[in-house]
Amino acid sequence: MANGEGSMKLAAEPLYRQAADLMIRNIASGIWAPGMRLPNEFDLAEEFGVSQGTIRKALGALEARGLLTRAPGRGTVVARTTEEEALFAFFRMRDDKGRMLVPEPLSETLAFSTPTEADHALWPGEERLFHIRRVRQARGAPLALELIWLPVGRLAGGSPGGAFTLPEGPLPNSLYPYFQDRFGLSITAMDEALAAVCATSEQAQALGVAAATPLLEVRRTSFDPAGDPVERRLSYYLTDAGRYAVSLSR
Repeated sequence: MANGEGSMKLAAEPLYRQAADLMIRNIASGIWAPGMRLPNEFDLAEEFGVSQGTIRKALGALEARGLLTRAPGRGTVVARTTEEEALFAFFRMRDDKGRMLVPEPLSETLAFSTPTEADHALWPGEERLFHIRRVRQARGAPLALELIWLPVGRLAGGSPGGAFTLPEGPLPNSLYPYFQDRFGLSITAMDEALAAVCATSEQAQALGVAAATPLLEVRRTSFDPAGDPVERRLSYYLTDAGRYAVSLSR
């Protein structure tokens, strides 16, 4: 199981961080797939050319980030995102009593799309994107319109313009575990920007409301463990359906 990054070189960065960075690249590239059991610390130390203590510290750093799980008798395993984890970690709509609104698909369209200027900034050289358009509901009423784009090159083995066919729908309710299982695409971080907007005629029709109805726009860019962008998402939420809740800590 080659790490695919070559041997580590002396640098100002501590060796355990260098080892951790190489491990993260292995996870992001799919060399270490979700659910895969890793070799023992002795074998990893030999593979990476460092001490067992360094490997142990690197593994601990990745475990703290939720990228690996370790348990007696099972060894070290590449973490797999469950549907429940994805919902609680990445979906933040709550009702007026603070309870999570569990979204369900109402309609869905899968297609290829041509990259825009914003897409080229994220994925230079990418010629096609996998586009998902979903209307989601909660408690029987429309909640949000979601527009999602992913680079085909990452879904087709890492080569822009590579072979990729549209999956047969409908897709699962929670997409991040699906991306991980189907494409080896792990999403571990994201940037979001929120804005108040008025519904366009297209958005209004999708959500069953009048044009110019107030919406909450959430612009999201999602990243893999290596910090590379792997998803661009625009979500438009009906503001009378719930509130966007975020908890912050120092």
